[in-house]
Amino acid sequence: MYACNYLENGFLNVLRGITFSAPSKCWLALYINDPGEAGNGTEIQYESYTRREISFSEPAAVNSGIGIQNLSDITFAKPQTAAGTVTHIGILDSQTGGNMLARGELTEPIVIGANQPPVFLAGDVLLYFTGDLSTAYKTRLLNIFRGQSLAGIQPHFSLWNGSPERSGAELSGDNYERVPISFSAPSEQASGQLQIENASAAAFNRPSTAWGTWSWSAIHSAKSGGEPVYIRQLASSVEIRRGYMPAFDASAIKVGIN
Repeated sequence: MYACNYLENGFLNVLRGITFSAPSKCWLALYINDPGEAGNGTEIQYESYTRREISFSEPAAVNSGIGIQNLSDITFAKPQTAAGTVTHIGILDSQTGGNMLARGELTEPIVIGANQPPVFLAGDVLLYFTGDLSTAYKTRLLNIFRGQSLAGIQPHFSLWNGSPERSGAELSGDNYERVPISFSAPSEQASGQLQIENASAAAFNRPSTAWGTWSWSAIHSAKSGGEPVYIRQLASSVEIRRGYMPAFDASAIKVGIN
């Protein structure tokens, strides 16, 4: 499944200090075409059809990422006559109307015949995230589907020797401290993905002693402590020596959801 604009926008705004309020329940809906990023597909219609509540497992490792899946079987109402072919599903925050959080294409379309209610077995609906989002924040993002809101943060950029998630060490030395980052409002890219960029230039203090080898970058949730939100390995490592000041132009730091 793929994140829709509503979910992407809500999560990216967390990095702008805005809390993303989770829905109290999530609902599974059936579509006869792709709802797209905006969730504007054609939902199937037949007598007695309604969206069904869906509850998810705790986030866990899956497919080289972190994912959730439906905990129990989901059975839709029985149609009295043939109702068409379902090709996509969506997860929304309301039983009617509302906002689409994620959508996906079925592995095999479901042809809904008379007296044949659509059924999804436990584990059929799988949503997972890979990419540069940290494990901690993949988990927090997925917990939106489990009713857990995500508080806004004040992001800070940090420098690491090794991955923050695999025993890497944050650089240190005279004058080192994380740099606050302010992000622009989310904007849609040609791919359909929403993205934020640093709104202004940012620079670390100029070191008066060597800080070590910079091989990974991270956006952290706080000036000190906190958790990594995004992590990325540099194409080649950089030795931060006395007098070298890492700096970033406006729009150089880009963040999106994979």
